Amino acid sequence: MKWTGVDLLEKETDFKGLFRLFTRSIIISMIGMIFPFLYILFPSMYVVESVKEGIIKVMATLIAVVLLIGVILGPMEAIIIFTIFGPFILIFHYMITTNRPVAPTIMATSLIFFTSIMVLFFAFGINSEVLNSRETINSITGFYTNIAKEAGLSQGDLSNFAASAEIYYKRFLQILPSVLIIISVVTSYVTYTTAGRSLLSKGKFIMQPSSLEFLKLPREVIMLSIATLAIFSLTGDYFGPSGQIFTLNLMNLVFFMLFAAGISVLKFYMTRFGFKSFLQYLLIGLCLAISGLQIFVMILGALDQIVNFRKIN
Repeated sequence: MKWTGVDLLEKETDFKGLFRLFTRSIIISMIGMIFPFLYILFPSMYVVESVKEGIIKVMATLIAVVLLIGVILGPMEAIIIFTIFGPFILIFHYMITTNRPVAPTIMATSLIFFTSIMVLFFAFGINSEVLNSRETINSITGFYTNIAKEAGLSQGDLSNFAASAEIYYKRFLQILPSVLIIISVVTSYVTYTTAGRSLLSKGKFIMQPSSLEFLKLPREVIMLSIATLAIFSLTGDYFGPSGQIFTLNLMNLVFFMLFAAGISVLKFYMTRFGFKSFLQYLLIGLCLAISGLQIFVMILGALDQIVNFRKIN
């Protein structure tokens, strides 16, 4: 018998596997209400099971999970989870089972994830007017001001804190598009690598991204982005406020690419010199949290585009 795409050897339904998928999904969904970053673990489980069991059984499991979440947490949470992860899992399954190359798979899945977020924004009436409205700004600044007030800040400090919170909020809105793009790409990469490694441990091989220490971003993309950034920086006044916002978002994406390249180089040498995994991820976490280390890592990533420390083509 000839199989298309990935070799689907599982002829009988693995009910235990689907039940584990169901229970893990509920647990992640519940804890994710408090720690949203855990949702990054959500789609890879479904991608793995879709390759093993087929997309129909997996989507049926997702629908069952969403229905239960709707009962426990409310319909809004259920709609959000299904809208974000449903199309994302479907496109991942299609790209994997049709043996698409890694780069187009990451691009397609990132685009779907980004589009799903934008659909939710528009569906809930979240647009630039709402986000920039005085009511929204007062709500955001009031929330953080109350936290600062409970921390014991004086009235004068609270006023300064509220003004700073408004400035940072407006800056965040300006770079929100690039932030969503970065979240989409990171989610796609983590899902792809996690699913690939999990399937490999079960004896199934799929095309998948290289591990972080061997990650190599296309030099042409980074150089083109830097050149575009330089052009818009020099001609920013000509394009007005929209040009400045575009420049900010492009700058954010360039910094992200250089940071990712730098982290890859750093992890490569930590692995090479035998650093324990815990220590590696601890150092990476510090690089994410400390601004001085962020700059160092970005410089390292920029140098890698010139020197090619790992000799990866």
